[in-house]
Amino acid sequence: MSDNENKDKVIQKGSELGESFSDLMKKVVEKQLEEESVHSEEQKTKPEASAAIEETNAFVSDQRGSEAVVKSDEVVAKTVEIPVFEWNEEPKPVVENYQPISEVGVISPLTTINGTVSSKGHIRVEGSIIGDVFAYGDIKVTGKVAGDLEGGNVELGSCIVEGDVKARGDVNIGKESTLSGNMIGQLITIDGKIKGNVEAVKGAHMSGTSLVKGSITAPTLSMSAGAELQGKVNVSKEENE
Repeated sequence: MSDNENKDKVIQKGSELGESFSDLMKKVVEKQLEEESVHSEEQKTKPEASAAIEETNAFVSDQRGSEAVVKSDEVVAKTVEIPVFEWNEEPKPVVENYQPISEVGVISPLTTINGTVSSKGHIRVEGSIIGDVFAYGDIKVTGKVAGDLEGGNVELGSCIVEGDVKARGDVNIGKESTLSGNMIGQLITIDGKIKGNVEAVKGAHMSGTSLVKGSITAPTLSMSAGAELQGKVNVSKEENE
């Protein structure tokens, strides 16, 4: 319905009520002003509402984007995870009736090993080992060992050993060798220095260059001139049989 038709209706209604023409025109103008003000307020409200909607959508999209980035980072982090390996050391085997193979494992002079070394044959240590050394066969050391030695026959030649020595056969301690630990063997010949206890099943001999700071237990003990023993001696044959 047009504005003119509204005006005519207002005028007609006013005339029926006995109102003057000026009063009727005044009401028509006031009605038009009221409608225009309502229309302008609606126009102002729409941009604010649309702006709020746009801000909400932008916030939601940002949140989704950040979540996507986080998920992407989580996937990348999983792909670069470094696996952790657990190394279980095998127990030492029983070698009472085992015949070692003829192979000789050599630790060269420029090699340093941090860990346990074992062999089904023989071992010759010319370098350095930080850890125990085990062999089915014989062990010869001319380097440095910080750990226990266990093998058939054990020979220490011009070396430094910090650990116990357990030989199923004979033991020979060279002139320039130093042992800081206890020793067990069949026949033990000492030309170097030992700081620890010595137990010989069949017998022990100390040369003129030997030094033992500890007790010696053996069925027989022979000492050359110049040998030095700082400790107790037990040469009771009955106790070792």
